[in-house]
Amino acid sequence: MYDGMSGRESMATESRQDDANCMIHDTRLDLSVPYARKEEAKALGARWDGDRRTWYAPPGTDLRHFDHRWLPSGFGIVNEPVPEATLPMPDGEAEKGVSLSELLARVKGVISQGLPDAEWVRAEISELSSKNGNFYLQLTERNERGDPLGRAKGIIWKGRATGIAQKFVEATGEGLKTDIKILCLVRVRFDPLYGLDLTIEDVDPSFTLGDLAAKLARIRLRLVEERLYERNQALSAPVEFVRVAVISPETSAGLGDFRRETDRLQNAGLCGFHFFGATFQGLDAPSSIRTAVNEALAVHRHRPFDALVIIRGGGSVTDLAWLNDLELARLLCQAPIPLFTGIGHERDNTILDEIAHRRFDTPSKVALHIAQTIRDNAVAAITALERIKAQVGRILGREQTALATQNERLRAGISSILDQAECDRERFLAVIRTATHYRLREERTAIEAQAERLKTGVRLVVQRAEDEHENFTAAIRTAARYQIRESSRALDSGYARLIGTADQTLCEARLATKQSIEAIAHRTELRLGDERAAIEKAADAIALQAEARIEAAGRDLDRHKGQMVREAGRWVTTASAALGDARNSIETGSASICKDAHARTETFARLVVGLGPQATLRRGFSIVRDYDDKPITCREAAVRTPTFVVQFHDGDVPVTNRQFMEGDDR
Repeated sequence: MYDGMSGRESMATESRQDDANCMIHDTRLDLSVPYARKEEAKALGARWDGDRRTWYAPPGTDLRHFDHRWLPSGFGIVNEPVPEATLPMPDGEAEKGVSLSELLARVKGVISQGLPDAEWVRAEISELSSKNGNFYLQLTERNERGDPLGRAKGIIWKGRATGIAQKFVEATGEGLKTDIKILCLVRVRFDPLYGLDLTIEDVDPSFTLGDLAAKLARIRLRLVEERLYERNQALSAPVEFVRVAVISPETSAGLGDFRRETDRLQNAGLCGFHFFGATFQGLDAPSSIRTAVNEALAVHRHRPFDALVIIRGGGSVTDLAWLNDLELARLLCQAPIPLFTGIGHERDNTILDEIAHRRFDTPSKVALHIAQTIRDNAVAAITALERIKAQVGRILGREQTALATQNERLRAGISSILDQAECDRERFLAVIRTATHYRLREERTAIEAQAERLKTGVRLVVQRAEDEHENFTAAIRTAARYQIRESSRALDSGYARLIGTADQTLCEARLATKQSIEAIAHRTELRLGDERAAIEKAADAIALQAEARIEAAGRDLDRHKGQMVREAGRWVTTASAALGDARNSIETGSASICKDAHARTETFARLVVGLGPQATLRRGFSIVRDYDDKPITCREAAVRTPTFVVQFHDGDVPVTNRQFMEGDDR
């Protein structure tokens, strides 16, 4: 019996020894060890190959305790129970085909042998989640139409996830996210229970950046080919801002910075801003921005805008990549409004920045440019008004001087005309006097000649009468007297007519001279009055226009000043009211808090008093103390104390520990 048992034990020992020899491999054996079990594999003797980035069992390693899933296909643990599926069937009962586990084991072996090394793979992240520090990805490849060509699960274990994410953040400004293309180093892993997945060991951020840059270059080239790239830049720059369209995310921090500057302009009535909300991130970002642009252009057709502003806060390179859209860029290039952009920071660049009429680093700088332009125009208007006032003053002074000079010239001309008329009158009177004198002298000469002829005739008649008969003496005397009388009468009548004619001619000359002088003076006064009226009218018109412009500018300045004063007053009133409300609220809250704290303090005090020793004793409990007056709180301490005192609410009772006296320390 002993020999039989000994023989069986010897056979079992030899069998175990053979099994052990079978599980010791004399060459290197690559293993598929999950990251979570690397410490277990290391303890069993496995080693890490940094060059091939895989675990392996060195020659001579005992493989009995290794998980059979770590081993390549074809290696098994001999001590494992043989699955029922692999047990030989009785003759005639062999099943057709192979089991699923066998097939999957073959697939695993083919994958392990066909793809032993890690491969760099280009793919797009369609899904991303994390759990316990591990990253779980859904990798997808799409064609140009967006149709999926392939999908696979990917995983980045916790040990690599932090380093890969940090490297990606340093390069792109943000960690891994969905809808971006990556170049990743993967190792294909197949598990019969969990299927095929890709273990990501590294990610090259430069590929993602290069893909984004290539997309931007393609859009730029297409716009250049269509001659749209510089169209918006060729528009005339706005010289004044009265109405501005703004497209921005509704919750963007950059919008808050922009509105801190522009709200003051809008409240002062200097410029109106119309905001159109849009999504700037995600697959819907380009279509959302195009919708906002079309809405702004529709409003522009009815009431034009001076500029179209697109702003958003800073972001990562992948966040801003959603703005690199061909259709959006083409729409903005063809817009009839100058485009201003304030996207991200100085280092950020999108196709919208390149095609814009003017690019700014941040939304705040766009607002500052608009405010500065309005301020510059206001200063220029005030300067122009001052120049107009000075010019009007100079014109009025010059016109007044010219008017005074013209008046002097007119006075001198009138005086000269009057002097000339007076000289002409004197000359005319002198001519009249000379003509009258000559006429009178000629008449006198004629009369004297006639008198001489009469005298001669008389003398002849007298001579003949003396020669005739005395009968004719009386007749001759009578005829002589009659002739003399008629001659005197004719002489007097001719002299009177001559004097009357001379006086009438002199009066007519004086009247004509006076009428000429009066006509000249009247025409001069009329001409002077017309010129004076025209000059005064022009001066009044210039003065009225200047006064109207000065008064309008003064009213505008007073209105702006009043608005600023009222606005400042409202701000001060609002701030004071808010400060007063805050102070009242703080006082009320402080009083309430103090009251609550006092009530809680009293409650806690009553509670502490209610939980004191005396109250505990009155509720029917007792306190056990040793003779040093220290409380005994457990049985073990009581057993080790020979004597102690039990305190009740109405007195103390000394107690002797009999177990201690008997030596029983139970």
